[in-house]
Amino acid sequence: MSLGQNSSTLNHGASIVRTGYSFNTISLCEGSVKELENILEQKIAPNKEIYENTPVVIDVSQVNFLVDVDYNALCEKCKEYSVYLIGLSGIHTEERANILISRHIPIVNSSKFARIREENFKPKIIEKTVEVKVPYEVKVPYEVKITEPLLVVEHNVRAGELISAPDNSVVIFGNVARTARVIASHNVIIFGDLLGEVYAGSPKNKDTQGYKDAFIYVGGMFQPTLLAICGQYQTADDMEMTSALKEIYNQECRAKITLDGRVLNYRLI
Repeated sequence: MSLGQNSSTLNHGASIVRTGYSFNTISLCEGSVKELENILEQKIAPNKEIYENTPVVIDVSQVNFLVDVDYNALCEKCKEYSVYLIGLSGIHTEERANILISRHIPIVNSSKFARIREENFKPKIIEKTVEVKVPYEVKVPYEVKITEPLLVVEHNVRAGELISAPDNSVVIFGNVARTARVIASHNVIIFGDLLGEVYAGSPKNKDTQGYKDAFIYVGGMFQPTLLAICGQYQTADDMEMTSALKEIYNQECRAKITLDGRVLNYRLI
């Protein structure tokens, strides 16, 4: 959704800079024109004065076969409803990115989860030496991973604050404010309102894929801006557009979120 800050400066003072723009996102499961038309008819057509002449992005993270996506047809269908498709998002593997690049289809925000890997800390390691007679005396180095206890936070997580629990789960007795972020390599449990971002089962480093059996629990107002488990995520726009979440999103509830394949599963408790 943005270009690298000051990555290039042109003549006469022109430049390319990082921006704070955001776009309306439409999530597709099949990637077909018919599926897009149904969403446009249900969401855009009744609110034409709001969406008219605005850019949109299509999230294809749940579409299995990108080679079957007819991007030009999707663009034309959007134009019929006076919105303009600027690219596809949700592309988080090089293989899927190459499919779109080879077809000259623009990719928007395909590196969304790179920041997770950067913010997770590596496991702490202590090197020790022991002496072993076999029958000669040799020194054998070995590594011991230090396992920290469950991270417990007993206060409200303020706007812009980061709670990081590498190699562990985190429990929060308080509210998580908007723009706050909670990252854990295992589970995230919140006894309070959730308005910010939560990343559970996050990869510990660039060589791991994350913990797919992680879960998120929220006991309070459920209004997150983003939820992710093991790299699979949904934004606030995604949740608002999902009819099955009407009893959960923007509601006071007790909800447990797990990962079913590549899809987040929501359940009231």
